[in-house]
Amino acid sequence: MPYGNNMENKNNKPSQKESDNKDKVNEQSKKPVAKDLVTLKHVEVKKQDISPEARDLAQTLKERYLEHDQFERLSNDEITILETFMNKRLFLERIAIIANQSRIPLGIPGFKKAELEEILENLISKGYIESQMVGEKNVYFLTERGKYRIQ
Repeated sequence: MPYGNNMENKNNKPSQKESDNKDKVNEQSKKPVAKDLVTLKHVEVKKQDISPEARDLAQTLKERYLEHDQFERLSNDEITILETFMNKRLFLERIAIIANQSRIPLGIPGFKKAELEEILENLISKGYIESQMVGEKNVYFLTERGKYRIQ
């Protein structure tokens, strides 16, 4: 029985390595712990008052930031449409194809022509895209602000 011999060895005295490890643990447990070496002191904290100049400056900067960066006001549909451009010039039909490719498999109804035109007009009024007449159709493209927004 080869298994029996192994069991007997394990049940006898612990090996030399195990006893060395126990000695190391005992030595380490005698050393002081960091929390015993540190004493904490209570520190008084005073609330600072904001100066009127600092408050006015913060308010001015906040207002300028909101005027300059109005990305938060875009709807999900507007963001979807913006991301279809990828620095290309697109006709309305191509925008519809690209935008609807991600919506229809998810069970979200695709954009209708009137709905797309309305979203594109909103994006034009917000300065993210521009359009030009090419032949009888409008071609849409990103402005610098639109390019910055989708990066």
